[in-house]
Amino acid sequence: MDFRIFILIIEVLLVLFAFGIFWGVIWMPTRKKDYERIAKMAILKSDDVFYDLGSGTGDLLFYLEKNHGIRCVGIEISPIFYFYSKIKSLFYKKVKIRYGNFFKHDISEADILYAFLHPKMYKKLKAKIKKDAKKGVRIILAVWPFSNESQTMSSCEKGEVSYYLYKGKRVVH
Repeated sequence: MDFRIFILIIEVLLVLFAFGIFWGVIWMPTRKKDYERIAKMAILKSDDVFYDLGSGTGDLLFYLEKNHGIRCVGIEISPIFYFYSKIKSLFYKKVKIRYGNFFKHDISEADILYAFLHPKMYKKLKAKIKKDAKKGVRIILAVWPFSNESQTMSSCEKGEVSYYLYKGKRVVH
């Protein structure tokens, strides 16, 4: 292979993987070992709809459908992660993958919203939740809690990723 083609391929891949940076986020996958901790924190019910805002490869959604039988929706802005998870979702009846910026998608069906975002995105996320989420929505945030908001529950283990649960859109001022 010509060296210039190789460099071009690398550059294209880097741009596609870093696509989310333009919207203020980078891909930080949720660790597989935390999936069940998130599921317990969400207090899943069989008719719940779990939304992952910035779903990456969708692995958390596939786990939840397989192990808890709930419907899941992932919204992903990176074309590579979107296509990967979209293809994989063909083998999961209850997982839907949507492409684009989750701020522009309807989230009103969600019983649980999960996000692993930088806090600088929280003001816009709160506004989205306040405007579009259903009244009793459960919100789980990874790593950083909302400032000035009371958590319903947190899971902060030494040396592990912290998760924060908020119930109802009333927590979002």
